[in-house]
Amino acid sequence: MTMLTGILSVCVLCLVWLTLKGWRRARSSEHKLPPAMDGELPIIGHMHIVIYYVTNIYKFMKTLSDECAQKGGVMYGKFGSELYYFITDPQDSLIAASACLNRNYAYNLAKVWLGNNSLVLSGGETWKNRRKLLNPAFSLPVIHGFLDVFNSQAKKLINEFKPYVGKGPFDHSVYFLKTSSETLCVGTFGINPREAAEFTEKYEKALFDLIRLLIKKFLRFWLQNRLIYKLFGLKKKEDELVHTLHSMSEKVLQEKLHDRKNKVLKTQTNGTGYRPFLDLILDLSENGALTDREIREETDTIIFTGIESTSNQLTYILLLLGAHPDVQNKLYEEVLDIVGAERDVVKDDLNKLVYTNAVIMESLRVLPTVPLILRSVGQDVKLKNYTMRAGSHCLIFPLMPNVKSTSGTESDQFRPERWLNADSKTQQEFAGFGLGKRACLGRTYAIVMMKVVLAHFIRQYRVQADMSQLQLSADFAMKPVSGHEISIERRT
Repeated sequence: MTMLTGILSVCVLCLVWLTLKGWRRARSSEHKLPPAMDGELPIIGHMHIVIYYVTNIYKFMKTLSDECAQKGGVMYGKFGSELYYFITDPQDSLIAASACLNRNYAYNLAKVWLGNNSLVLSGGETWKNRRKLLNPAFSLPVIHGFLDVFNSQAKKLINEFKPYVGKGPFDHSVYFLKTSSETLCVGTFGINPREAAEFTEKYEKALFDLIRLLIKKFLRFWLQNRLIYKLFGLKKKEDELVHTLHSMSEKVLQEKLHDRKNKVLKTQTNGTGYRPFLDLILDLSENGALTDREIREETDTIIFTGIESTSNQLTYILLLLGAHPDVQNKLYEEVLDIVGAERDVVKDDLNKLVYTNAVIMESLRVLPTVPLILRSVGQDVKLKNYTMRAGSHCLIFPLMPNVKSTSGTESDQFRPERWLNADSKTQQEFAGFGLGKRACLGRTYAIVMMKVVLAHFIRQYRVQADMSQLQLSADFAMKPVSGHEISIERRT
């Protein structure tokens, strides 16, 4: 107990020293600050608010975004020595996201798994070069090559819903997570769909356990002390989870390298002619641009950034469709008109599914899977009315004020029609797939997959939902925890 007390005392003294140092640096800046977040205290600033909400991150983000919106779209908070700008104003959000390309240091906690230079964690020239290298692997022709996989997985999903027809509410999110994960593993690693289920189950468990651990480490700042982290046995647990994830992706990578070396082509799955992302990345890196370790890091990054995002969004879309039968009917009529009653979705259908696209975009506006963007401010950044100071941080959530209900003010209503005539300014300020140059690389993959799944689902089932009891949580993504069940009936 004495040793632990001593460690905590040292942590408190370090915090006080860093805070005073940060305040001196802040006072030296000539740029005025926006309105302050409520509840600032001497020395610790707003740190006590973080501690209060440490078990409910979603409520913390919602409280911040609501207050920020009420104070004009920009406010600041101080957490110990660190200055944070909170931004909900869409125009300022776009400015900040475009000017601040480096991730906040919170993402560094994932380096034990994803390495220093992976696309999601790197910055500066490293990020630019890596993004340029990977862009071809996510081009539209490549995504079109996945259509057979998307259709096949969507039909498998629809069959899994059959036992729930006419049986009342059930949790559909678990099925979307399974389908999204399997599809991503098939598309990323080239695993046979029959083998993907077993691989995905083990990979998912280790991944989500690691994410929970890293979030806990970030929010409970005392755990960032190596000694304390080790004493609580968390370092050992982290190492075991990272080893599990690395060993699984490394096994697939080495098998792929062995096949390529021996000119064994296994680029077809389930009779389709698509090429997995891993094959494409290996093609692009044959000139030595990426080492085997970096290739593994990028494939892990694809899984990490995509495994929950698509499944959560599909969960929200069905909820919204179930609560808005008029929208559901319009979607159904479009799918029948474009795709027909039975055939698979093909390349030429995608651009014609205009209302389907509007439903997806509106769902991202009302219930975004990724509700915030966290960046470091490397240099002074001029917003409309304020200048963010170099060395500070910014937390951007232009969508969070919309996460209230699907009724009430016009901006809160779920109305896909707003996207049918959306101007370029609206598109630029929309943050459903991130903002600025670091916007999501997998945007096209996600939209195409969701269009295919929705087309297959809406032709088979009519959905009902009550969103009045919906409860959400958040870590790296916003996810439903209760009140998100749906009921389905077969269409005749």
